[in-house]
Amino acid sequence: MLGRTMHGIAYDPVHDEFSVPQQFAQAILTYRGSANGEEKPVRIIQGPHSQMDAPEHLEVDSVHDEIFVPTRYGAVLVFPHGAQGDVAPIRVIKGPDTLLTGDNVIAVDPLHDLLFVGTTVGRGQTRLLVFNRTDSGNVKPKAIIGGPKSGLNSFGGPIAVYPPKGELLISVRGTGPYAELSSDEAYVGVWSINDNGDVPPKWTIGGPRGVLRMPRGIALDVKNKNMMVSDKRLNAVLTFHFPEIF
Repeated sequence: MLGRTMHGIAYDPVHDEFSVPQQFAQAILTYRGSANGEEKPVRIIQGPHSQMDAPEHLEVDSVHDEIFVPTRYGAVLVFPHGAQGDVAPIRVIKGPDTLLTGDNVIAVDPLHDLLFVGTTVGRGQTRLLVFNRTDSGNVKPKAIIGGPKSGLNSFGGPIAVYPPKGELLISVRGTGPYAELSSDEAYVGVWSINDNGDVPPKWTIGGPRGVLRMPRGIALDVKNKNMMVSDKRLNAVLTFHFPEIF
């Protein structure tokens, strides 16, 4: 039941499961962590009550047993672990005050009870919205990171959070006529979860004429103090020793 356009994956270490969004089927598929071969999902969230709209990304909060799914129409759907079939979300963040648009990336900080949603305003204009993890309805963000000084001109892929140090790691694709394919400005930036306003990153890897061309996913190897970045244009995974963020 997997598809070509699955742009997100999230692992739940508590239940040893991983979940992926399936755009064509308007569904969230969950598999055993040890799944191998042509194996059926253990659960599928799908149907009109779920309010799915071509989901591309998702986040699993294994501490509070919840799944967060952003939609293309400017909403964040929250489901409980174990949700199966045509089920309604237990919470929905949606409405003009939320400032949510479509094509959102998402991350949860279960330690500080925060939800981060990267949303697109226009070409070359994006912002990171910060909500309380348990927010619901037409709520205003508690903080917004964005603006010319922030350097957040586009999101390359899912956001990574390192709760012990209160840090956000974001892949930025850059701008320019070829930014959808690659950019000399592409980089990974590190912000604080407490940042608000037009705040530049405190650390960056990449940037003008750097090694990164189109960074997408970010993963942290805490034990060895490394950061791994997948790059769509390079067809590579790059590992950087980055002890400062740990």
